[in-house]
Amino acid sequence: MKINLYEVVKTDTLRHRDTAQKIIKIINETPREEETVIDFNRIVFASRSFCHELIRGLQNQKTTFINMSKEVNEMMQLSKLKLKIDPRDTFTHKKLEKVTR
Repeated sequence: MKINLYEVVKTDTLRHRDTAQKIIKIINETPREEETVIDFNRIVFASRSFCHELIRGLQNQKTTFINMSKEVNEMMQLSKLKLKIDPRDTFTHKKLEKVTR
């Protein structure tokens, strides 16, 4: 399953925990057999609270993040440290396409 965050939230800025919970709910309510791919294309900002909630909610699921900007990726890494998750574990980060702003 692939989720394009921009299409789901209709903004390029991810600020709130409830936004992350919305994404987690979509993932949990969708039957799937393969990993979940979360596409950050066109997302220019993600707050630490959004990243923290998303990572916490997806911690036990196979998830790949793609097309993250440098800033969003850095915030994800900080959130993993806060949760005491090894930044190399749990999630795969790929840059499959050029990030557009």
